Amino acid sequence: MKVLQAQLTIMLLWALSPTTLATEFTHYEDDVATLLQEYRRDQYSGFQFDRGVEPSLLQMHDEQGGQVKADFARGEINIDAVSQAALQQSIVRLLLTQFDPNEIDIQTANDFGLVNSSKKPFFYNQILDTDGKPIEFEWRAQRYAKHLLQRSRYENGRYWVTIPMSANHTQIAGGKYVAFAQSASVRHQVPVSLVMAIMETESSFNPMARSRSNALGLMQVKANTAGRDYFALIKGYQHTPSAAYLYQPESNIDLGAGYLRILQQRYLKGIDDPLKLEYAVIASYNGGSGNLWKSLNPQGNKRNAIARINRMSSTDFYWFLTNRHNRKETQNYVKKVTAKQRKYLQL
Repeated sequence: MKVLQAQLTIMLLWALSPTTLATEFTHYEDDVATLLQEYRRDQYSGFQFDRGVEPSLLQMHDEQGGQVKADFARGEINIDAVSQAALQQSIVRLLLTQFDPNEIDIQTANDFGLVNSSKKPFFYNQILDTDGKPIEFEWRAQRYAKHLLQRSRYENGRYWVTIPMSANHTQIAGGKYVAFAQSASVRHQVPVSLVMAIMETESSFNPMARSRSNALGLMQVKANTAGRDYFALIKGYQHTPSAAYLYQPESNIDLGAGYLRILQQRYLKGIDDPLKLEYAVIASYNGGSGNLWKSLNPQGNKRNAIARINRMSSTDFYWFLTNRHNRKETQNYVKKVTAKQRKYLQL
């Protein structure tokens, strides 16, 4: 994997403390040490990281000093720069960004999903101009940038604009990954609707998503847990995937779907009803199977917890997960995923 070069560097805000980064990794296994070294190299690249970042946020910067923060969940993009001229350049670059040999090598652009088969800009159709038209050519990008400049604000020595994304930007972004989800669904025997719903919930289809706990990519995979399980139990050998691997949409989706299969066939084995099993998979993808057992049994006994699940109706089990699971985050997560899943049932 080649590195991203200077003019338009795509980066995630992630949270490793300086003390963690100062640690030597010689006592780790080789593949884990390699992953940790990747984290450290990125921290020392001169970027400042925000511990409060959400996976739906993508931050970029360019050589003109323009800074971009795209919020896929809220559907808006904030850009700031030191002057209006620099701001206009940053807006145009964002609107047209696909790849440029001087900015990012072609292979990396393909790996990160920044290039699609039509060769249109990454935000094509996700940002519409004042005529409600997608932006593909420079004349339209320049015109829209000038319109946005009229609405710019000046704060703390920088000029700012907010660009709204189109109302259906989530569907457009998700559409880039449907084929990968369908292939992974067949390969791992999990519903494509579940894969897509989890992907949207986890990252809002941000291929460069990174959480505070270092879950990466579209399906927010943790390299040293789900990643290691996938390679050990599905691929058949011990390996910890690199950050570069997990930022590739096809690899990330396949690994995420594979982990759903592992949950379904291994960690949650014994749940007899397919719908209840799916609910348990959703909860465990977020909160882990251990927290599921603890929510159902004070001692966290798996056998007793499964027996209790099997005595419940699917409706009662869904109510339990969304009201009595021991993690509030997981309660809400189950609601979000099952709600989103409905719109992907026809895939």
